[in-house]
Amino acid sequence: MGDSATWLLVILLLLAALGLLGLAVLPGPDGSGEAPVDPVRLRAEAEELAGHAEAARVEAERAVAAAVDARDRAGAAERERDRAWQAQEAAEAAYQRARRAALAGREPRDTDDAARDRERTVTRAALSAYRRGDLSVQEFREVWRRAGEPDPVQRAREEVVERQQAELIAARRAYDRAAAGFRQLDEAARIAEVAARALVDEAAESAVEAEQARVAAHRYPDRWFRRRKATGPAPEPDGD
Repeated sequence: MGDSATWLLVILLLLAALGLLGLAVLPGPDGSGEAPVDPVRLRAEAEELAGHAEAARVEAERAVAAAVDARDRAGAAERERDRAWQAQEAAEAAYQRARRAALAGREPRDTDDAARDRERTVTRAALSAYRRGDLSVQEFREVWRRAGEPDPVQRAREEVVERQQAELIAARRAYDRAAAGFRQLDEAARIAEVAARALVDEAAESAVEAEQARVAAHRYPDRWFRRRKATGPAPEPDGD
């Protein structure tokens, strides 16, 4: 589990404890001259806030779970992207080795018209000699190979280059797909984490409000309300 998932879960576990903050900030029925409070209204408000806090907590839990899952999927995609990058690097190295071997095996050949004319003259002469019986099949093939056919070893090298090039192209495409997939899932995970943070904050605030309302409702029982209503607020002391 990543750091982002960890902080989300830790914050979520603190939601219940945050409600205890209300215990330190609420006044009590201590005869301090405050106006009468309706305990029925307080209890109704406390129940309403408690319901809202519970709904916010459940929604925050779901958001945290979704964020954790999204981050896990993004992490898996990131590892897949890294593997695709390594495969691409290996394919690039193999292609370069094959290419160097093929280049080293290539012999410079004349490409001007005179050279091509000489090759045609040699092959025609060899064909005439073969027909007359002056050349064996093996000798005729050797003349033909030297005139125009490539070396079979070099041909094999060139085939390796073509194969490695095709593998390199496939590896590059695989990396591009993996990188695009990671970017998409990483963005989705970031969005989910932002949403989870907002819902965790809302759940924390709701928990505090609900706890404050609950404590207030319990601190002002019906008999205290009836006594305050009958006697009125305590008189303020006269000044000298």
